[in-house]
Amino acid sequence: MDALLGDIRFALRTLRKAKGFTAVAVLTLALGIGANTTIFSVIEGVLLRPLPYPNPAELAVLSGTNAERHLTGILVSLTKLTRIQEQTHTFQAIGGFFANSVVFSTGGTPEQVSSIRASRNLFDILGVRVRQGRAFLPAEDRPGAAEVAMISDGFWHSHFGGSPDVIGRSVTVDGVSTTIVGVLPASFRFPFLDPEPDLFLPRLDEYPFLDQTRIRSGAGYLTIVGRLQPGITLAQAQGEINTINDGYWHDFPGYADAGKWNLDVASMQDSLVGTLRPSLLALLAAVGFVLLIVCANVASLLLSRTTARSREIAVRRALGASQWRLMRQLLTESVVLSASGGILGVLLTYESLPLLRLLPPGTIPRLQEIKVDTGVLWFTAVLCLVTGIAFGLLPSAQAARRGLHDDLKEAGRGGPAGGKGGRIRSLLVVGEVAVAVMLLTGTGLLIRSFARLLLVNPGFDASGVLTLTMTLPDSRYPKPEQTAEFYRRLVERVQALPGVESAAVVSYLPLAGPVRLVYFCPEGTVCQGVGKDPIVAVRQITPDYLKTMRTSLLRGRVFTEHDAAGTAPVVIINDTIAKRYFADQDPIGRHLIESRDRIPMEIVGVVRSVKFNSLNVPSSEEIYKPQAQAPFPTMSLVVRSDSDPGPLASALRREVLAMDPGLPAPNVRAMEEVVSASVAQPRLTAQCAGIFAALAVTLALIGIYGVMAYSVAQRIPEMGLRLALGANPREVLALVLRQGLRLVLAGVALGTLASLGLTKLLAALLFETDVRDPLTFAGVPVLLMAVALLACYLPARRASRVDPIVALRYE
Repeated sequence: MDALLGDIRFALRTLRKAKGFTAVAVLTLALGIGANTTIFSVIEGVLLRPLPYPNPAELAVLSGTNAERHLTGILVSLTKLTRIQEQTHTFQAIGGFFANSVVFSTGGTPEQVSSIRASRNLFDILGVRVRQGRAFLPAEDRPGAAEVAMISDGFWHSHFGGSPDVIGRSVTVDGVSTTIVGVLPASFRFPFLDPEPDLFLPRLDEYPFLDQTRIRSGAGYLTIVGRLQPGITLAQAQGEINTINDGYWHDFPGYADAGKWNLDVASMQDSLVGTLRPSLLALLAAVGFVLLIVCANVASLLLSRTTARSREIAVRRALGASQWRLMRQLLTESVVLSASGGILGVLLTYESLPLLRLLPPGTIPRLQEIKVDTGVLWFTAVLCLVTGIAFGLLPSAQAARRGLHDDLKEAGRGGPAGGKGGRIRSLLVVGEVAVAVMLLTGTGLLIRSFARLLLVNPGFDASGVLTLTMTLPDSRYPKPEQTAEFYRRLVERVQALPGVESAAVVSYLPLAGPVRLVYFCPEGTVCQGVGKDPIVAVRQITPDYLKTMRTSLLRGRVFTEHDAAGTAPVVIINDTIAKRYFADQDPIGRHLIESRDRIPMEIVGVVRSVKFNSLNVPSSEEIYKPQAQAPFPTMSLVVRSDSDPGPLASALRREVLAMDPGLPAPNVRAMEEVVSASVAQPRLTAQCAGIFAALAVTLALIGIYGVMAYSVAQRIPEMGLRLALGANPREVLALVLRQGLRLVLAGVALGTLASLGLTKLLAALLFETDVRDPLTFAGVPVLLMAVALLACYLPARRASRVDPIVALRYE
């Protein structure tokens, strides 16, 4: 230990004397190690850290799937949840919840609050105990029970000042007096929603958007969570759930074919972060490549430094130092350099992580759990050790094996090192360029994919549109006609505002999340029943919605004020339905029938299909109903302005509050923000990969420049002799450029060959982009060769301008 401490002290003194070299090496290492630490912090917080519940490996999520219709993550019905609760043996308990936004008030200004309604046993399943008060009682989970609520710790402090007498206090939730019975612990996290809910209510059968008939007949709206029995695997649970699901469909033969609709059992962790895993692993590979280039650059610097220290090393050898002793000392210096870069890299990570909070909600699940903790520090420590050995091993081994006589002779002459170090530096440059090509190719594919995603026509024009979402409480708007009248008058008032071109409301904004799905059958087919008929997405709209969103009407007409309650039901379909079910006929005047109520709806129009969930999935069947004929309590107002829509935001809030002062002031945002948020994850992946690729290319060019500059410095006498013997400066310039470009060409060739295999791993992240995209594979080498030529040109230019007399006196 004393010897090691002595080596560290000597390393610190040596590095302190070479301030320039140390600063460059530490900064380079800080960039590489800091990038790796940052990405690992995200991976550790999102993928590796167990969920904040007891025995998290036992937690599972159940969701509906349909392979034939490419549907996953479908919400489950209360009737099916009840069946599973009654028949399961592989689960200790099964519960569920659904998210909802409610109007909350303590007697002052109402506000919109994120909430969930949960089964009474959900918190027992998660293993959560209240911090204060109590959880829900069995009696409170039954229809008609008293209105009670639990609140989060953050909500308790922000709205009640952390007062201990909050238990038993009455508040107003959606116009109904509700008693607070419990406060959840500060450590409690509910990662299914972002932002996390503040209010927790009982009773799953009080879904505000469905009547009791639809709930009892099997409408899906629940996320199902269960805790496995000890020792039970997910595969065993899946087998049992398949059996229960088959029996469910057998008992309800009108619903569906059990072979089509299934229930998928997944670990809770996978259900939360599974879609993000490929992107994070790709970014981890990218920063790993950056670190390889950093190691190569620092190794090249150390080779040059050990050459400059040849006399010192030779003297130490002459005084009896063994090869191992010298190698250990030089490796200690490398590790000290790496540790210094690691400390600075951790500081960079610590400062950069808060920037993740600026991302749109939902971009990264479990975002609040990403931090620089003990696990991240251990990762960085091991990384520093491995990195220090990686870039220090070759230079230290070469220095320790060098001949004593040659070192003393060269040191005495002040000459440069022999050719072996130059060959190693050249190989390092080839490796750097190869890695840069691989990283740049992968990034090019991701950027091409993201560019194609942005070029997808969503079916509407988001520019100049503002939107806000609100929910009308059942307590004040118990009748459908009241809901319809409120939104009709709101649209009328908003359209009268200065600068408003048109306005409307819609039940579900496109690209803003899930939509309502129903079963239907087109005229001319026999309705098989709920579950067996085709699925279609449904939106309720007011007449000017298509005009406001600039969604093209292809045939027929839009809704009018005459399409009101009590008139014949009408519907507008998208062209996906028209092509699939009415390919050889005019759909106008034909009918669609919802499988549950069997009421025919006349088709009065056909519109262009809209991307309602994501830009990267094919358009699905979708229908529009008049809001007046099918009132919905939660609606989004969309307003198109003929000028800058920004100043309209406050006016829209005023109009809502003027209509009903008991409603909370809604949050207004631009529709372009909604579209942008829908592609936040692929954008983040492409941007991060682009940053890392730019860093890698920059480091590779620095490495090329360094090797070429060193080579020119070694060959100054040769260049002077050539010029003295009549060589043209252009010939000298070409000679040096050829030397550099040979290295670059070798690296580009190796990198391109490696990319042909490695880019296959990116297939899951690409949208309409071939993993061997010709433009990317052709463009990357050309780009790298162009910038590498500049890195080679500067030393070559210096060589061509050598003064022959000065060069011949160099020795």
